[in-house]
Amino acid sequence: MDSVCQARSKTATGLPLVFLLIGVFFVGAALLGHAQQPAGAGQGARTPALPRPSQSRPPVKTAPGPPATGRPRSIAATAQSNDPQQLLVAGQAAADANRFDEAIRLYNRAIVLSANKPQTAATAHFKIGNAYMVQRKFENAAIGFQRAIDLNPGYAEAYNNLGESLGELKQYQRAIEFFNKAVVIDPTLVKAKYNQAVSYDRLRNFRYSEFVFRNLIKSNPQYSLAYDGLAVTLSKAGRPKEAIALHEKAIALAPQDASYYFNLGISYLMLGNTAKASEQQEKLKAIDSLVADRLASAIVKRQMN
Repeated sequence: MDSVCQARSKTATGLPLVFLLIGVFFVGAALLGHAQQPAGAGQGARTPALPRPSQSRPPVKTAPGPPATGRPRSIAATAQSNDPQQLLVAGQAAADANRFDEAIRLYNRAIVLSANKPQTAATAHFKIGNAYMVQRKFENAAIGFQRAIDLNPGYAEAYNNLGESLGELKQYQRAIEFFNKAVVIDPTLVKAKYNQAVSYDRLRNFRYSEFVFRNLIKSNPQYSLAYDGLAVTLSKAGRPKEAIALHEKAIALAPQDASYYFNLGISYLMLGNTAKASEQQEKLKAIDSLVADRLASAIVKRQMN
């Protein structure tokens, strides 16, 4: 969904991003923005979305890989394999090393060799979608996820990730339809529920976003993203005072997540409390200096207005 902001480590597709969602609003004359993220890999079930996609934001990583000058022999040797499973493994290894073109070639070969194995081909299309999500080629990603669904109509993760890719394209209403389908297929897919709530937020349907977030917290009380997401939604709905305790709960559950401190700082600025916002900025210096600088900039803008 709106892709930018606040810094989130991972995205729904297990990708570092997956839908970094940003809510923008005015505090006086200063433009400030919270950042809801697509549910990320490592957050809740899955491993989310949606992250933020998908949330998913499924397990394409952008972890540093070996030097781009060469491929591990095992991957090079597997590239000509006639075993689709080996090709899927090799493709994932290439994707993990950020060699996405190579990964996609391997996945496509697996698809060709899986003409009579629709579920295997569906997995390959799903992984192609993830590779495109990491590269922010959301239209291509959506095609990959849709093909995975066509081959495997019960593929909950693919519905979630398709929703995430559509969210990145700002097609929020369509995205919600696919998140809903993901939840129907797999009621335990936490990231899809989170992505539903964020999508309603993006549509400025704060009441229903709040409803979904509160139900998510009730069923998953240790899911930090849900607390932060609900806090952001409440702040954007003009209720920043109510958001503070929820931001703090998210931080208590995941004290190393820089985005949570940033969002808490923004909510304090909405309340006109620059001193408390500055406290969050100081804490951020030890966690993520770039996010700390972003919050410092927001504080300065608030003080100037």
